[in-house]
Amino acid sequence: MKLKNTLIAVVLISIFSTTAFARLKARDFRKLVGYTIVEMTNVSDEFEGADFDKPVALDNGMVFRFNTYNYTYSYRPDVVVLAKKITLGKESALTWKLIIEDEIYDVTRVK
Repeated sequence: MKLKNTLIAVVLISIFSTTAFARLKARDFRKLVGYTIVEMTNVSDEFEGADFDKPVALDNGMVFRFNTYNYTYSYRPDVVVLAKKITLGKESALTWKLIIEDEIYDVTRVK
């Protein structure tokens, strides 16, 4: 358990000490309560921001569609993939968020 907590701390420090994440503020993380870091990867090519239903392919093979809009441009930016399990009765599903550059995006997983 101590090793797991240490690894999580190292990952979080490395993520948030980069300049790409320097503009995120503590209040931005309210949206992420209950989410778990699932993966660290990159956008597979150019990233021109989010547009509703626009797909984004990641180097790890995951593909997501945006549920929001935001324009930005970067080439192969770092991505933090987060997931949260939601349970309603006997049914459960995962909700997803991506942190790309210094923005948090609501997404739906396609692949």
